[in-house]
Amino acid sequence: MLTKFDVRSCRVKGISFHKSRPWVLCGLHNGTVQIWDYRTNTSIDTYTEHSGSVRGVDFHISQPLFVSGADDYLIKVWNYKLRRCLFTLRGHMDYIRVTFFHHEQPWILSCSDDFTVRIWNWQSRSSVACLPGHNHYVMCAQFHPREDLVVSASLDRTIRVWDISSLRLRKQEVGIAQDLLGTTDVTLKYLLEGHEKGVNWVCFHPTKPYIASAADDRTVRVWRMMESSCHEELQLRGHTNNVCCVTYMKDFLISDSEDRTIRVWDVKSRNPVMVFRRDTDRYWILATLPEKNLIAAGHDSGMQVFKLFRERPAWVVNGKLLHYIYEDTLYSHDFESRAEYKFNLAHHLHPPCTISCNPVDNMTVLWYDTDGGMTETFTIPKPGYAVDADIKKRLNVTDAVFFAPSKYVFVDKSNKLVVCNCQGEREKVVSPEHSCKRVFPGPMGYVLCQTDAGVELYHMAQHTVTAEAAVCGIRHVVWDKEFNKVAFISKNTITVMTKRLKLITTIVVSTVRMKSAAFDEQRNILYYTTANHLKYCNLRTGECSTIQSMKNPAYLVRASGDTIWMITREGKVTVQELDNLELNFKLKLQQQAYREVIKIIHRKQLQGQALVGYLHKHGHSEIALHFVTEPFTRFNLAVECGALEIAKSTAMELNQASVWRRLAEAAKTNGDIQLAQFANSKALNFHGGALLSLITGNMAALGHLVDTTNDDNFKLHYGLYLGDAQKRVQILANAGQLPLAYLTAKSNGLDDLASAIFDKMDPDVSERMLKAKVHPISEIPKPVAVTENWPMLQVEESMFARLLKEPGQLNAAQAVLGDDEEEEDHAGAGWDEDDYDDTNNNAGMSMDGEREEREVEGEGWDDDLEIQVPPDYGADGAQKGAYVVPVEHPPLPQHWVEMYSLPAFHVAAGSFATAFDLLRRQIGLCDPEPLKPYMMNLWTSANASRPSWIVTSVVFPLTKYPSGEQRGAHHAPLLPEYIPVLTEKLRAGYTAFVEGRFADAQAHFVGIMHQAVFATYEDEKQRASLLELITIASEYARALSVQLHCRSIDGNSKEALELSLYFTHFKLQRSHLTLALSQAMSKAYKMKNIKTAAAVARRLLDQDPPKTKANQALAIVAEGERNPTDSEKLEYDERNPFSLCSFSHRPMYKGTIDPVRCSYCHSPAHPEHKGKACPVCKIALLGAETAGLVNRA
Repeated sequence: MLTKFDVRSCRVKGISFHKSRPWVLCGLHNGTVQIWDYRTNTSIDTYTEHSGSVRGVDFHISQPLFVSGADDYLIKVWNYKLRRCLFTLRGHMDYIRVTFFHHEQPWILSCSDDFTVRIWNWQSRSSVACLPGHNHYVMCAQFHPREDLVVSASLDRTIRVWDISSLRLRKQEVGIAQDLLGTTDVTLKYLLEGHEKGVNWVCFHPTKPYIASAADDRTVRVWRMMESSCHEELQLRGHTNNVCCVTYMKDFLISDSEDRTIRVWDVKSRNPVMVFRRDTDRYWILATLPEKNLIAAGHDSGMQVFKLFRERPAWVVNGKLLHYIYEDTLYSHDFESRAEYKFNLAHHLHPPCTISCNPVDNMTVLWYDTDGGMTETFTIPKPGYAVDADIKKRLNVTDAVFFAPSKYVFVDKSNKLVVCNCQGEREKVVSPEHSCKRVFPGPMGYVLCQTDAGVELYHMAQHTVTAEAAVCGIRHVVWDKEFNKVAFISKNTITVMTKRLKLITTIVVSTVRMKSAAFDEQRNILYYTTANHLKYCNLRTGECSTIQSMKNPAYLVRASGDTIWMITREGKVTVQELDNLELNFKLKLQQQAYREVIKIIHRKQLQGQALVGYLHKHGHSEIALHFVTEPFTRFNLAVECGALEIAKSTAMELNQASVWRRLAEAAKTNGDIQLAQFANSKALNFHGGALLSLITGNMAALGHLVDTTNDDNFKLHYGLYLGDAQKRVQILANAGQLPLAYLTAKSNGLDDLASAIFDKMDPDVSERMLKAKVHPISEIPKPVAVTENWPMLQVEESMFARLLKEPGQLNAAQAVLGDDEEEEDHAGAGWDEDDYDDTNNNAGMSMDGEREEREVEGEGWDDDLEIQVPPDYGADGAQKGAYVVPVEHPPLPQHWVEMYSLPAFHVAAGSFATAFDLLRRQIGLCDPEPLKPYMMNLWTSANASRPSWIVTSVVFPLTKYPSGEQRGAHHAPLLPEYIPVLTEKLRAGYTAFVEGRFADAQAHFVGIMHQAVFATYEDEKQRASLLELITIASEYARALSVQLHCRSIDGNSKEALELSLYFTHFKLQRSHLTLALSQAMSKAYKMKNIKTAAAVARRLLDQDPPKTKANQALAIVAEGERNPTDSEKLEYDERNPFSLCSFSHRPMYKGTIDPVRCSYCHSPAHPEHKGKACPVCKIALLGAETAGLVNRA
């Protein structure tokens, strides 16, 4: 059984596959209907409107509908796009067993415990026919896949086949009453008797005239339909309990039973060829999807989707030949001529898993993963000849690969490597240092050994490990053509490494499975396939992208440029030319082959926001501008690359205040004062415009702003800089501030205006103003206005920008872009300096196009120098290249994000999004909100600055610089030492614990776990300290949650006593455990649970408690010996090891429940809580598969 999907739930009684989507529909015993995506292992939807067990479910073949029938006597038709029930069909008077859609007609078939079978029209929402005749529960009924027949099975031990052909005509008629006791339009065609007990299931063969049935007499029977009769063909016996369901799957018959087994029968040999057994769960229902070879089975604790056989063909590339095996046939495909030869092999139930070929003499070894492992060794013959019948076999082996001419190696039962020659004779046994689980091909003389710790590159001749890597779960290994790179394919991961197993990149797709991979023979590209997509990975940058979707899975065997070779599951080799325009564009961009980039741009075949995002991310905003038409995105790109004219035109198109404000800031940064003033005026940002005018000394513009603004505060503020005292006095007087207006006028020498204001003031105020001392204001210096834009270098426009504007110059620019010019065959020697002459001729042209005369220098100047000028020097000097603006180096924090996988370094760089991504992969982060204060503190501490005594410098404690021996090493941020801080928090938590402040103590311990996420260490001692802090904090946080739960309920209740007893089983400090035991002992004694109290007292005495507590414990132990009884029966067994569920605080005893644990703090919980947020640390998921937190600096 190749399990593809396995889910735990309530008992599954009904199953149906969707015909096109990767969905499976489940009807549960608790009345729930669920839709699951078996490809991504995710729940799509849940429906809970039924009030009884749902036994019948079925997807419509073409419409977005499904039907369900349950024990509430109701049939419901649902639309899964609308996610609701459309209507309900009523008519059955007992439990409904099955519901099926017709493959062509708008009919629904149902059967019930009311002894009837009904056919419904789901379009008219009415009953079409009622089929009475059975005298016991009707357990199953199904439509024939091609003919107008219905088969039904009942506990009355009979199977009935009904002819419903008349319904096709009657369904058009209107107004005919439905006969509830039956209808004459449906006739009984066959009545099959033979089962000794009730029949549970019946089904038609999809193509042949057979009926299969399953019954309580523990048999599966096959019936053959003839023109006028139907008789029993064969019986299949082997089940030891009631057979619940049976279905056809191509050439096999599959049945399940309450004996907890699924049996696969070969109808021809009448024997079970495979048996799958569960330890505790009974199987109830089966469904098949022949198009994808999938089988679904429902059992007591859920449902599983599986396949019987591997569909991946075994193949190997040997030079220009591809050898692969499909359906007991060996195919040899020539890559060059595309010729294909095939050779018949002996029949095997299971196909081979691997094939390895000896390049010298075409000797081949196959490995089958059946019956403990088996190999077959034979020679591939020439075309037209048959495979030698003398095939050498070997049993109980794992894998088999050739590592040298005429020598192959396999793994035996003792996990040792066994070397054999082509005759199958053992030559020697090699015992590697680590136990070898599997072996994969490697370079000549090497093999790859899979061990418990990872993978090793083993040299067979020297018996040494030359390289190793921590890569586990390897399923397939792919080498490039020269054996310089290797790709390890796991379930959801592809790890690419060098020949010496140094990591190149890792590709992770958590939702789908990796199928195959192939290295490009021409470029540094890895193509790979998943279940539904063909993708590529640029090994230089690690970037991955999707090339195309695939309807069915296929397996890559070779890739060369844009041509790939794949094997389908039908055993066909396909050659495909890929439209890799996006990949080629990215490669040319990385190689700075701008001519090719411009050609791709002019074709206008690349579109989409993803490409714009890629160009922007990699610093090519100028190029991204030519792919964007959306104004806002175009404006942002123009601002980033400094194209202010484009930004201005786009801002005028948008005409939003926020856009104008950003343009003003960008213009001010680039020194374009006029544009900044214009943008501020458009944004009505008077303060920004006034500040800019003040900085540049443009007092005229500032005065204009002050005059045109109606804000008195603004006028008074900026009027101070203009020196117009009379306006200030007027503003103050209008605002009612007469004393300030008087003092302003007096200090500026405006005596007449001051006298007029003085007369308007109250007498007491004017009297105080006379006593006030007025100081004359000194003369305000006049600023020097700088209203022109900052001077810019008048540089020549880059060749890339010119070519984008003038496509006609594309060919003329090849020399500038670094391409070789084509030589003309008829060029003579006299044209050696043609480029230089053209340049001089152009320089000699006047503005009106006429040629100016050249003055010829004579020989009398005596300016000849004895210096040999290199031939290329004059050409290079004469031809002036385009000026390219230097690229700004990225900020230092960007290096931290690109070079390190420590979340703390990403937080220090301010890249919170990438830090969250890392934490999701490392600890299963689900809620980052509790980490926010610690992240902000860390970012502040790493990026804080302090001014130094020198005005022009600022000291930033951003990095720790490498020593002289470490020159070239990457800079790392200088982070706080968190381990001493966490230790102090731990002490504070202990203090609060002892003082009984349990909520404060829990906050301390949870805070330790949160802050420890961003703590780093440099050596093993610090690592051990950090792990110990996290472990202690997690244990105490769990214990305190139990204690707080105990405090929140009635202290004299049974639950409070149980929680107090559970509290004593946490790993606490000795003094703290003494307190916990004393509390539990006291509660048990007060509630008359003397026996339990005495047991706790003995544990307390083992902790060497204080004298008073020891005396109390001794007294309780003595009373317990006299009266060993408990008044309350508790759910507590101290002798049976258990872990406490972090949600319910109930024990999970060892051997009964396998708990799920938090991916960060490892707190246990009941499996039903898998996927929820951990209630202890509050940041990670329960049961998530993670890589582990990276803290090493």
